[in-house]
Amino acid sequence: MFNLSFLNSSTSQIVSDLKIKGYFIFDQALTEQCVEELLKEVDFDNILVNINDVGTVIAYNQRFLTHCLANSKKSFDIITSQKVLDICKEYFNDRYKLTNHRIYQTSKVGNMPWHTDNNLQIGKKLASKHNMPGLLFLFYLSDVTKNAFQLVKDSHLWSPQFDHEIYLTESFIDSKYKKDILTFSMKKGSLILCDIHAVHRAEPFQDKTYTRRTLLFQIDQVGNEYIGHGEKNIVNTEYLDNLNPEIMEYLGFGFKRNYPAFPSTSVATMTPEEILSLQKQLLPQILNAFTKKVVTTLIPSTMVLNIKRMLWQFKTHRKTPKNN
Repeated sequence: MFNLSFLNSSTSQIVSDLKIKGYFIFDQALTEQCVEELLKEVDFDNILVNINDVGTVIAYNQRFLTHCLANSKKSFDIITSQKVLDICKEYFNDRYKLTNHRIYQTSKVGNMPWHTDNNLQIGKKLASKHNMPGLLFLFYLSDVTKNAFQLVKDSHLWSPQFDHEIYLTESFIDSKYKKDILTFSMKKGSLILCDIHAVHRAEPFQDKTYTRRTLLFQIDQVGNEYIGHGEKNIVNTEYLDNLNPEIMEYLGFGFKRNYPAFPSTSVATMTPEEILSLQKQLLPQILNAFTKKVVTTLIPSTMVLNIKRMLWQFKTHRKTPKNN
């Protein structure tokens, strides 16, 4: 899963970098095989419509698998890995919890404003900023040459004075801190780890042929003051082969969660091209549903049940081995 060089890297040094610089990076922390296996678990083209499962949603030029703990064993293993937990144990002074996680794909165009991630919400809306320590883990799942993660150096030290702002404008950052902007163009599998109070964004881009894929998760030091902080974690119990009290606490077993899943999506957050593509997928299903409706309307329900019963008996009889 992780390259040995990352596993053997000093946890104390990582934490020291985070507390002093506000960030830590490691080139290709994940093996190429791990990234490939993870992406096989995520179907960005399968948009669920009235299907009772966990899957992908569309928010304009991005596609999200928000509940990856329920649909990606590789993601679960990374998020709950001992290396991640060791970093958290040494970084935080109080109880910490996974507050959000997602795999997402950005295509064609992106224009994210400068911001910090120390957010408190009421429902879907940002209510205020908090002063809890927190860490943002970001793994590139593709080679990133555009739309790279950007961070303003040392901003974790001065950002609290702007906690009354939702975003910081590009003109403000350019006028005050342009020389301090760090841009992390890196290979797939690379890790960017930063203080949630650091000012950051994804570099704006516009390229119809370009796509970036990312695994992101946030861990906050949640004390009694912030009960309900975070999005719910939907976990596939099949993945819990490493379950212990530490992971149960980290995933928030029994801990109240008040925030809805991010992003908030509907048909309105789909582009016209995506809606047209979805209609093409739905057409055969609509015809199938229409045919079934016609059949059930014309044929009495008792007859339909008898036909199903006869077909079931026929199949069962064919599967039963004959005695010699």
